[in-house]
Amino acid sequence: MIKKFISAFLFGLLLAGGEAMAADLYEAEDATTSSTEVGTSTDASGGKYIKMEAGSLTFTVKVETAGIYNVDLRYSETYGGNKIQNVAVNGTSAGTISFTSTGSTNPTFSNTTAFLKLKAGTNTIAITNSWGWVDIDYITLSKKAASTFNVSAAPADPKATEAAKKLYAYLKDNFQKKTISGVMTDGIEGVSSFKKVAEPDSIYTWSGKYPALVGFDFMHATGKNAATNSWYSSYTNSAINMAKELWIAGGIPEFTWHWKDPSETVETFYCSSNKSPHTDFDFTKALNSDYTAWDTTTTQYKQMIANIDHIAELLDGLQKSGVAVLWRPLHEGSGAWFWWGAKGGAAYVGLYHLLYDRLVNYHGLHNLIWVWNSDGTDYDSWYPGDNYVDIIGRDFYYYPRETNHASLVSDFEALGKESNYSKIVTLAENGSVPYPADMQEDNANWSYFMPWYGTYTIPGMTDGKYCDDNTPAAWKTIMNDSYIITLGDMPGWNTYVNACD
Repeated sequence: MIKKFISAFLFGLLLAGGEAMAADLYEAEDATTSSTEVGTSTDASGGKYIKMEAGSLTFTVKVETAGIYNVDLRYSETYGGNKIQNVAVNGTSAGTISFTSTGSTNPTFSNTTAFLKLKAGTNTIAITNSWGWVDIDYITLSKKAASTFNVSAAPADPKATEAAKKLYAYLKDNFQKKTISGVMTDGIEGVSSFKKVAEPDSIYTWSGKYPALVGFDFMHATGKNAATNSWYSSYTNSAINMAKELWIAGGIPEFTWHWKDPSETVETFYCSSNKSPHTDFDFTKALNSDYTAWDTTTTQYKQMIANIDHIAELLDGLQKSGVAVLWRPLHEGSGAWFWWGAKGGAAYVGLYHLLYDRLVNYHGLHNLIWVWNSDGTDYDSWYPGDNYVDIIGRDFYYYPRETNHASLVSDFEALGKESNYSKIVTLAENGSVPYPADMQEDNANWSYFMPWYGTYTIPGMTDGKYCDDNTPAAWKTIMNDSYIITLGDMPGWNTYVNACD
């Protein structure tokens, strides 16, 4: 193993708080590799780099003290699109590392950073195939300085309702102190109460506690058959009624919108050709060339506006009832598997601005706390702007799927770093819930978590495999930890005082 000592300023390793620290460098060609190739380039350190292709490489590193380390990777990604790779520390999964495209057919090197917990002494850091096809030049290690958040004092919407101000203030007040428990729901149609829905009911059965946050979806409110399918209408009405019930109980309703094809040609929100069916709906046909202005005469624009206006009616009913919600539309945009992310970051931002303007400024909806999804690397190209976002959320699932309650500190830090530590950071959607003790030890203080419905919350069979991302024993441990806010811990919105007023 060749280990070099380099100064932090040489590689731009300036940590939070401005503290420069020496970094250890490890060449990729000196790592243990499997199913990879060695590449050569005059731009690579030492003239060599590793082509991961569908393989893996494992670095053996040594640090003097235990703690969280900046792991800065110099890489090239010229194979098209962004890539995600799995990372493991000492044989245990530690999340993922995202690599943005470097946009060339020849090796063009850039840097990305992961934040990993290492023990004192010798450690292994394995980068293994997930999406594959990334070239690695080297990694450097440096001890991470403490991160300091300076979160916005008020919601992005200057006309936020009193309920929305209270919700935001509660989130802000508890951020980095405690984590709010949540769960996503699915089978809500025909159920009389959110407490009787399978996911929150199961969590209560196992732990004696209900989650404080419950997620719902406007998936069936628009799209093909939405207007004629009575089951779809009942599903949406149940979501609205449960959101009101949850708010009265002192909880936090969250709404995602899996926005089905606005042209109503096919009943799907996927644009990827490996999904059947998938939509070819192209919203950029209604946008100008720089994605800043809309042609209101186009069919595509009119179809989207009709959908947005219907969602506005539903949200307005909540606003008139004094209910504020976490609002998470156009999620996972940079993943490019949904139609709203199929045309790149600039187009996506234009669509996000249209949705915000139509709901907030046209329809006067001020009861929304806006949650924007990030993968930790897409901030520069996909971020709608501070005036449109209250919370930055990460959707995280292990792939291949596994049960792992680690803190996900690398993803937490990546999101904080993206926003210059100015926004609340949350697990907007996830598989296994990080254990409270690990979150506190690693300072990965997610605002809330929301595991997906079905077998992500309730162990069972999925695609012929038994999945137990969160077991009954895990739920008992999580929900009964004093670090976790459950529904019973909520102060009640009628009595909660917004200290920011």
